[in-house]
Amino acid sequence: PPVFFSLVVGGSYGVLAVWNHLSLVETKRGDEWWERERLPWHCRAVDSIVDDADGVTSKEKKTGGKESNTGGLTKTISNALRDTTEQWTELMNNPNVRPIVIMNGFYLCAISGSQMTLLPLLLTGGGATAASGAATGVALTATAVGQVYMWMSAVQVLGNPAAGRFADRAGKGAAIVAGGILTSAAMASVPLVCAYGYLGDGGSGILDASNLNWPLLAGTLGFWSLGGTLLATSHVAAISDAVPDSRRSQAIALLRTAGDVGFLCGAAGAGIAADMVGDVGLAMQFGSGVLMGATGWFGLQHLALWRLNNDKSGRK
Repeated sequence: PPVFFSLVVGGSYGVLAVWNHLSLVETKRGDEWWERERLPWHCRAVDSIVDDADGVTSKEKKTGGKESNTGGLTKTISNALRDTTEQWTELMNNPNVRPIVIMNGFYLCAISGSQMTLLPLLLTGGGATAASGAATGVALTATAVGQVYMWMSAVQVLGNPAAGRFADRAGKGAAIVAGGILTSAAMASVPLVCAYGYLGDGGSGILDASNLNWPLLAGTLGFWSLGGTLLATSHVAAISDAVPDSRRSQAIALLRTAGDVGFLCGAAGAGIAADMVGDVGLAMQFGSGVLMGATGWFGLQHLALWRLNNDKSGRK
């Protein structure tokens, strides 16, 4: 049943997360909170209790009277949230970070709305009448839809090394712009391919899986996946370069949070748009326009920063 497989997948992610935390050097810490039988937000409070006998805190006993800041562990959850908010505000005020975060939010908004919500509807909906111009679906089976997504995943896996190499050579900003244009163009083309890209319908005017132009659809979805690979790879690399090592974790957390918000808004917005216009393909093209607009805005921001940096280097 679907619920069982969902639980298996979710449990697998949880097991892998715990295993990585315990086994990887980058995430493993000594003196973990569960070893001290305390919750993380209680550690600082308990360590700061003054011993009535000698007036020395337990932490001072461990450090010989010198207070040590082990990772800046905050006293309460509210302090942790306030500290995170302050750090994220500082990061968003950084002109090198802000465009990357906003662009990532719009990218995942478009992906959530078009690829995760509307594309399955377009592929599994009832046969569309090509003469009407409404891309209502091509009536694929569940197996065929799985093969379509398998193809897109394969393109992403094979395209990751090339995307990373392109980002290193052309620059992360240029890779983000290229990925946004490629994804937007493919996203806008898929409804047209589904509505008009068919072969030999015998004059019926009805589009279904038997007369769909599969090579054209596969090529369009391949470009879609390649553009998404460029964006997914370049966003993380760009924000890692834009901040010092001490702020990199919070910067990536901010990037992921912006993407999660975009993911949430994109799915809901795409569904509402499709219901309002009564055309899944038109709603997908609207999402493509949103992503293209965000890409254009990011390109202008990147160009302005590039000129500013060149002017500063020229003055030196």
